[in-house]
Amino acid sequence: MSSCLTSEQRKIIDENRQRALQKLAEKKAQVSPRPTPAHSVKSPSSQSVTSSGSVPQNNYAPKTQTVYKDGRMLPQKTNSFATSSRYSTFKSMPRKVIEAKFILESPSRFLVDVIFYQGLIDLFKTMETKQYDAVTKKWSFSLQEYHKLVKQAKVLEPDVKVVPLPSFIVQFFAHKMRTQQQQQQPSSSSSSSSSLPSSPTKSDIDLSKIDKCLRESLMPFQLEGVKLSIERRGRILFADEMGLGKTLQAISVACYYRNEWPLLIVVPSSVRFDWAQQIRRWVPSLDPQEINVILKGKDSGVSGMVNILSYDLMSKKSNELLTKKFKIVIMDESHFLKNFKSARTKAALPLLQNATRVILLTGTPALSRPSELFTQIVGVLRPINFTEYGLRYCDGKKNAWGWDFSGYSNLAELQVFMEEKVMIRRMKKDVLSQLPSKRRQAVLLNPNAIKTDASMKKVSALVEKSTSAERRNLLFRYFQETASAKSSAVCDYITDRVEAGQKFLVFAHHCVMMDAIEKHVQNKCKIEYIRIDGKTTSQQRKFYCDQFQKHEDIRLAILSICAANAGLNLTAASLVIFAELFWNPGILVQAEDRVHRIGQMDSVNIHYLVATGTADDFIWPLIKNKLNILGKAGLSKDDFSETDTVLFQNPRQKTILQCFEESFIEESDLDDNSINDDDILDDKAAVSDGNLVSVQEKGTEKKQDSKRHQTEIASHFKITTPTKKDHEEVEDFSKEFDDDFDWLTDDIDWNDSSLDDSEPVVKKIKKEL
Repeated sequence: MSSCLTSEQRKIIDENRQRALQKLAEKKAQVSPRPTPAHSVKSPSSQSVTSSGSVPQNNYAPKTQTVYKDGRMLPQKTNSFATSSRYSTFKSMPRKVIEAKFILESPSRFLVDVIFYQGLIDLFKTMETKQYDAVTKKWSFSLQEYHKLVKQAKVLEPDVKVVPLPSFIVQFFAHKMRTQQQQQQPSSSSSSSSSLPSSPTKSDIDLSKIDKCLRESLMPFQLEGVKLSIERRGRILFADEMGLGKTLQAISVACYYRNEWPLLIVVPSSVRFDWAQQIRRWVPSLDPQEINVILKGKDSGVSGMVNILSYDLMSKKSNELLTKKFKIVIMDESHFLKNFKSARTKAALPLLQNATRVILLTGTPALSRPSELFTQIVGVLRPINFTEYGLRYCDGKKNAWGWDFSGYSNLAELQVFMEEKVMIRRMKKDVLSQLPSKRRQAVLLNPNAIKTDASMKKVSALVEKSTSAERRNLLFRYFQETASAKSSAVCDYITDRVEAGQKFLVFAHHCVMMDAIEKHVQNKCKIEYIRIDGKTTSQQRKFYCDQFQKHEDIRLAILSICAANAGLNLTAASLVIFAELFWNPGILVQAEDRVHRIGQMDSVNIHYLVATGTADDFIWPLIKNKLNILGKAGLSKDDFSETDTVLFQNPRQKTILQCFEESFIEESDLDDNSINDDDILDDKAAVSDGNLVSVQEKGTEKKQDSKRHQTEIASHFKITTPTKKDHEEVEDFSKEFDDDFDWLTDDIDWNDSSLDDSEPVVKKIKKEL
């Protein structure tokens, strides 16, 4: 084709080509460069130049292709759709909003949790109380500047989303948010917000209103808790760790406001009589007849100065209680109110909110999540909005079924709020220097739960009519019947301890008691436990103890008083419960020391469960008398006389107690070859246990006497005769106990005139020496 063109035609084509290239260059020069994200595309000036001097192609620029038509070169149209869509996407991207969350950091300061934003940083620097933490990279300010900062931060909206403190936090801390100028001016809102008088300061508190014996028994940290409660106008949640005397502090606060009585006390059913005992002991100025323990829904109304009832009865008597308009209300184990939908909580909240003084007690304010605290908070303080609380502290989320408040969030702020306005909480490690190493308490079980059937009454009557020879066997039968009678009440008490979430030991003597506890734990409590009795081998004992020490999930050890009172280290627990008593106080002390020994970092609490109307009424005074005698002789440093206990006795029971005392005196006067009373008591009690039997054998004659006694009692109670292995195990234990006894007596001067020769034990030992 080129051969047919003339020179003039070729010239025209060449000129057209040049003009087309020139126009194309002009169009390219007029098109501005496409904006590109700084983080993904480099600007043309920053791109490197190749060796040939050309600039690398921009991958984001529209691409063109050269085509020929009718012998002319024309540019193809660019893909305008792709280019325009990228521009529109870039322009329609939502603007990123910066969230600034205000968080209460301490009772006097708050911080702002926010990512870097220059506008906020410039604002923060204008605040007078600003502080910057280089580690957390957070700014904090005084509460006095809270309202000012929130107001100025909202000017930056919509770029900044301000998340202020919850409204109830602002209300409760309003006095600290006032500026110095506002503090100098009277606040009409604060004066009208409450009809109560101003809170007294600690220096203004007069504790002479509290009974002297109670006031002087308070430890320094307990005294501090009482004063803090009064500062908060008697509305507080005592959340001290178990064993720090919450009951004592609550009674003290209630006594301070005694002019506002009658007093309502709501407690778990298993400790109603224990509370009555504590009131009798620490408020001697109160007539015991004024203490009204309500046992059944049909019982007479709440007419006493002190009225004690269970949570279940509170629900049934809610209308009657509301009409009484109690001004002072105590609720023990207040975590029972964790579910705001339950009947007990619906009955409790009106009582608490209508009362002037509210005292809640719990060692575990929340068992698993912050939502469980809400009902206790509104019980102590004014009502607050649950949705606002749940969104702030329970990580509230809305799903297809509604709101989910089972999570947790902003826990540091919640802790500041709780400690400043709601509760007081001390741990043992914080006040350990003020605590005694070991404390004993006798817990009176619910009399209604004690099954004193005809068999027990028959044994009690036989004891009074029996001769001296028959009396001993009958007394042991009474002891055995007591185990069956109190087992149900013991299980109820153990349930309360399990719910408190603590690790503990339970000592029992009879098989019937240990079996009842084990069955109850398996069926109702459903927790991990170990059991050690006379059937447990030495290898198993070691394994069980190691498991108990190492694993937090194993929360209970069921132990035999005779088989597990020595040779075990169980310091992982700090609470010991004796479901049954025992004749020999030395055995009890040794059982206590499975926990109270080297390696124990906490103060140890010992609870003796006592059932009135049973053999416990007589064994407990006998134990105290025996141990006190050993103390006077210098044989023991333990003293049960200071144990917090009050026992109910009647004239008929005193005659049985006299039988024990007479037996004790008679046995102390036997000749040197006789077995003392403790040996005989231990021997017979061990037989009734069925786990471990026998005493230390001292000669052929004593062996025969011991076997004769065992056979008689085994025949009487239909107990299996002990095996040879049982004899060997107790013989080893007896040797160990005798070695300890010898060590105790080495440094005693028995010729000291200060020792009372009239004491049977002193008289006997001096005779032996």
